[in-house]
Amino acid sequence: MLLSHDTAFARFAAVTPALTPAVPGLPAGTLLETETGWSAIEDIRAGDLVATIDGGFCKVTAAHAVTAAPAPLWRIPGGTLGTCSDLLLPEGHFLALNGPDCRRLFGLPTVLAPVAALAGFAGIHKRPTAPLPAHALRFAEEEVVWAQTGARILMPGETPARHFHRLDYGQTRALLMLRSGGNLAPDLAA
Repeated sequence: MLLSHDTAFARFAAVTPALTPAVPGLPAGTLLETETGWSAIEDIRAGDLVATIDGGFCKVTAAHAVTAAPAPLWRIPGGTLGTCSDLLLPEGHFLALNGPDCRRLFGLPTVLAPVAALAGFAGIHKRPTAPLPAHALRFAEEEVVWAQTGARILMPGETPARHFHRLDYGQTRALLMLRSGGNLAPDLAA
């Protein structure tokens, strides 16, 4: 039997995705390294300099309070990924990971992993909570900044250009499986 595809495909209008999706703000109290030391995100203003992973300081082009979206918050326990204390990140943020496993799998020294894909690794989990006060920073170009003394978080830029390789969920889980020697806790949030 042969199928006729004369009417199998509907007409559609193509949708163009946004080049720079909105990234939720960081909860108040999140520490970022600035030119004058560690500062809570709510104390950082446009014009301040924030430390980036390339070893330099970049100027903040915009800083403002944002309405905390009801996005889930992910808890990175203190001591995990270099943090000095617990770090809460809304879904939608990316964390920088580096090391020989990154180079082995992706040919790059540093890659960005979506925070939600880290569930089950080293105690990282979704934290049920009411929305917290949040603040957002922007830079001229996207930057990876130091937070909570050791974590590295992607912050958006004014331009849509992407300078860092972002992993998808499956790539992140493969990297974590390699790092944990195959003993990765299941992602119960997926």
